[in-house]
Amino acid sequence: MWLRNVPVPEPGLLGLAVGVVLHRLRPWSLPGPPRIHRLVGSILVAAGTLLVMRAVQAAGSMVVDDPDRLLTSGPYAVCRNPMYLGWWLLNVGVALAAGSGWMLVTVPPAALAVHRGVLGEEQRLAARFGDEFDRYQARVPRYLPSPAHGLTRRTLSVRGQRCAESLVHR
Repeated sequence: MWLRNVPVPEPGLLGLAVGVVLHRLRPWSLPGPPRIHRLVGSILVAAGTLLVMRAVQAAGSMVVDDPDRLLTSGPYAVCRNPMYLGWWLLNVGVALAAGSGWMLVTVPPAALAVHRGVLGEEQRLAARFGDEFDRYQARVPRYLPSPAHGLTRRTLSVRGQRCAESLVHR
């Protein structure tokens, strides 16, 4: 079943839940026009959903928690953790669409908790795949595409769809 390849980062869900509760107890609305929050939030939710779906599609029938090979195609060609990046886009998008400052401020601590798990995953992958993972790690950024990793417009094309060029990776 393909759902086993959709890891839901619990810290992100917990953060959103805490944000909802705090917003109900003591509302903290984001400044600015709510329609802009909803528009930007909806775009981020759509982008995050698409990224998670493409990552699941690239994983195919492989169990991502116990891989028999490195995933290096599709969104994994430009980001080592596209599912987590997709979930973070979803979390920020939901917070913006809801216009909740509380929901938005829970994203960084939740992302930090997930990041700690990613570091552990990377150690396991390095132990399992050795030099192959080291080369992949040197070539592909952890989260966001970066010119420092030698990414070009050609490498950012994923099945005919362009990925946004961004900065920072570690």
